[in-house]
Amino acid sequence: MDDPRLPHYNQHVRVDPENIPSWFESQRMRLGDAAYKWLLEIRHNTNPPQPGYGSAIFFHVRRGPDRPSAGCTTMAVENLENMIRWIREEKRPYYVLLPKAEYDKVRKSWGLP
Repeated sequence: MDDPRLPHYNQHVRVDPENIPSWFESQRMRLGDAAYKWLLEIRHNTNPPQPGYGSAIFFHVRRGPDRPSAGCTTMAVENLENMIRWIREEKRPYYVLLPKAEYDKVRKSWGLP
């Protein structure tokens, strides 16, 4: 959920199809959107989530080279599929987003690829 006014802000919620809440249509993931063929959740602003600090952040398929996202990290489907094959939760991966110049400075000391 990405509406900071809702009690389950930045949380995944299962909805009972027999009792659909009023907020459901505005908060559900867009089914059939090719950008969401694959998703990896980026656990941002959790434990506990604070309204206004960002929500529903994912790695997902890029819609096109000149199409921005609403805060997610996007990539070509082949790259995302490679990441999904590689990543393992038990290894406790961290996502770090850096400008190229900063990456070049810390790459070796942080053991980055």
